[in-house]
Order: sequence, then structure tokens, then C-alpha cells
Amino acid sequence: AGAKQAANNIVKHLSDHSKHRSHSRHVHVEDCKAIGLKVSELENDQNLQDLVLTVHHAYIHTLSSSLAYKITENHLGEAMVLQVTPVQKG
Repeated sequence: AGAKQAANNIVKHLSDHSKHRSHSRHVHVEDCKAIGLKVSELENDQNLQDLVLTVHHAYIHTLSSSLAYKITENHLGEAMVLQVTPVQKG
């Protein structure tokens, strides 16, 4: 019951529109810890931070230089890429 209640409290906090407005808003690490999330700070593991930032930069580059607006990949190397469909006027 304790874990379920903790999870419900976390969900309630993170889904509170009056606090977070949208899913793209930053949630500070201290706030995550305060609501009961178990988080590891990237700054404490230089190798992990380099790996995460490499992936982040690859996605940012792809999203900014293509028609893709959403990319989802899994551990099997399968990807779903959603792209804007250009509309021609005329």
C-alpha cells in the first residue's frame, strides 16, 4: 500500500496543471527528490552524462534539420519517426 500511495502522490503532483502547465516544463532535481522520486544526477557520473548528452545532441540536430518532430526508439533498435507533412499551396 505504501508504494502505491507514493506513486499516486507523485502522479498527482506531476499532473497538476496549475504547477506544471505542460509536459515539456522542467522539473528541478530537488523537486523530484522532494516528491519521492529516486533520481541520479548526471553531473555525478561523467561517463553517463557524456552518453546522455551525445544522444540528446543527436536528436536535437535531427529534429532541427529534418521534418521530424517526434522520435521514439526502443532497446531493439526499432524507431517510430513522426514527420510534418508539407502542404503545397496552389
